[in-house]
Amino acid sequence: MKRKLLALALSFALAFATAVSVSAAEDPYVSYTYNADGSERAAPALYLPEKAVDGKQLTGQAMVNPGDLFLWQDTLYILDSGNSRLVLSDLDLNCTGTLTFTDEAGAPMQFTEAAGLFVGEEGIYLSDAGALKVYRFDHTGRLEQTYTQPDSPLYDKSIAFRVTRLLADSAGNLYALVEGQFSGAVMFSASGEFLGFYGPNEVEMTLDMLLDQSWRQVLSEEQQSAMGRFIPVAYTSFDIDEENFIYTCSKSALSVSSRVRRLNPSGKGLWDGKELQFGDDIPTEQWVSGLGNTTQLVDLDIGPDGMLSVLDAARGRVFQYDENGQLLGAFGGRGSQTGTFQDPAAIESAPGRLYVLDKAAGTVTLFKTTAYGSAVHSAVDLYNQGEYETAIPYWQQVIAMDGGSELACLGMGKACYAQGDVAAAMEYLRASNNVEQYSQVFENYRLQLVRGGFTAFVIVLAVVLAALAVLKRLHWFGLGAKLEPLRRHFRVLVHPSEALYELRSRKQLSPWFAAAVVGVWFLLEVLSWFATGFIFQTRDPEEFNLLFPVVSTIVAYCLWVLVNWAVSTLSDGKGTAKELWCASAYALLPYLFGKAAVLVLSHLLTQQEGAFLVWIQGAAFVWAVIVLFGVLTTLHHYTLGKALGSVALTLTGIVIVIFLLFMAVVLFDHVSNLFMIVYNELTLRR
Repeated sequence: MKRKLLALALSFALAFATAVSVSAAEDPYVSYTYNADGSERAAPALYLPEKAVDGKQLTGQAMVNPGDLFLWQDTLYILDSGNSRLVLSDLDLNCTGTLTFTDEAGAPMQFTEAAGLFVGEEGIYLSDAGALKVYRFDHTGRLEQTYTQPDSPLYDKSIAFRVTRLLADSAGNLYALVEGQFSGAVMFSASGEFLGFYGPNEVEMTLDMLLDQSWRQVLSEEQQSAMGRFIPVAYTSFDIDEENFIYTCSKSALSVSSRVRRLNPSGKGLWDGKELQFGDDIPTEQWVSGLGNTTQLVDLDIGPDGMLSVLDAARGRVFQYDENGQLLGAFGGRGSQTGTFQDPAAIESAPGRLYVLDKAAGTVTLFKTTAYGSAVHSAVDLYNQGEYETAIPYWQQVIAMDGGSELACLGMGKACYAQGDVAAAMEYLRASNNVEQYSQVFENYRLQLVRGGFTAFVIVLAVVLAALAVLKRLHWFGLGAKLEPLRRHFRVLVHPSEALYELRSRKQLSPWFAAAVVGVWFLLEVLSWFATGFIFQTRDPEEFNLLFPVVSTIVAYCLWVLVNWAVSTLSDGKGTAKELWCASAYALLPYLFGKAAVLVLSHLLTQQEGAFLVWIQGAAFVWAVIVLFGVLTTLHHYTLGKALGSVALTLTGIVIVIFLLFMAVVLFDHVSNLFMIVYNELTLRR
């Protein structure tokens, strides 16, 4: 499989290198995507800018405050708000005419603040936010219907009917986003009757909200009315697909997964609860002064191929997703070059093309898909239709151009599994970092191994049992007597108090045995970074730092022994520091057995069976606690209550020691900086 991939990569390398060398000078931005772990990764561009045109290039007259775009029947409608007209163009941004509007009597109409635009079979819908009205015109621009603020007790009259976005479904129902309206889209029937609100956002719970709700339980109604209310985030834009599923975006949603929603005709969010990422998720430490650091999604478009394109006004980026909300790539930026924007306001797409309206520059930019983008779109389309094997050539093209594409590895993994090549499927799914899919394939792979090797396993087990029986009859060739001291150490795990008393009275407590136990703890902690099964690996081996396991094992053990010895000395404990060093290791043994078992079983269990690992870890911890209190009560001659107090004081002391060490490090840093400043002053003044 690896040889096939290498040959395929070489076959595409030359063509890809040529394409990159030609387009690199034309590409004004860095395209990227996000891995499954949330890390950003550079990727080939899905689209490259073809050209940007303004009103003068289209019609000879500059567009004033253009507000929206809409693509219908291969005609791009550009809302030139300031001139109260629509500019029409073909798919290559060649002007095909303009359209002005008239009322029922044929008199020209002027708009004070045209904002939203939708074009369909029923006609052209246009909102005038300044006039607080929505109009429906026929395709010649003649007024046919007017929508105004609903006269209904359900509608809050204090919210002005300033409509910013429009759409209509196949039944002729009109949906309007009203500025400041948090109850969802205002919905009208084809005849203009107010039907209510559609698909409001849910209130995102935060700590402040939970505290507020707690206070409301003890306050009077008058006090509650004086408190502020928590309301859902309002939508900024929406679009509808051929099946009447509505996609919405919000500018100020708290979580990255709720910035975009997919609603069915009844208004239920189909992506709610899924861990999807829409827009950028930028850590605080990477914020740049003067740049909007929070993604602000202002428009979206669902294309005829099912690809979802979302526009971020904060950074001028375009994010494209498949119909399942999986990110395909991001591109664009803020600037004045072709392909970047000053104030992006609207987005539309057609097969192989994408259009972005820049409100500040008064331009529309045409993007066309690259070879990489076409391969991704074809592969994703076939993948979502379940045609996994048919998509293989396209996924191979994607991998040849972008070897780090987790999406392509996922597609190849599904295809290999459909072909029955389970081993190759697991290799690809591992590279895709998709734990869920990998676990499903691994379950099948494990079943095949069990069926194929069951006979051999039974034979080996029988041979081992027979060998053990023979060795027992021969008294282990004298090994039993030699291993007796070691057996006494492990007997503490079953009879903590009795076995420890025996070892102590015989003076057989071994510091070297305790050191070996701590060493095994350190080794298992290191192995957990590199040898945990893929399904249960939560750590990134590339982030490994030897200091972490050293501090969490060796240093932690030494701190426990030191502080507990100090506490026991002050509370009439009888154990010495050496005895405490030796005895504490016995309490570690159950935990280490559990940790080793989890390490091995992480390679044998599926994701659904992960609860067994939790039970093993829990049982090992409880066992370790029992052994710990057993050895402490015996070693220090404590009652159980006094042992509990000793452990509590020890943990408190460890926290205090860590705090003092931290303060010492900070103080040393400040003093060393002071000496360096004084030294620099003295040497520079010479």
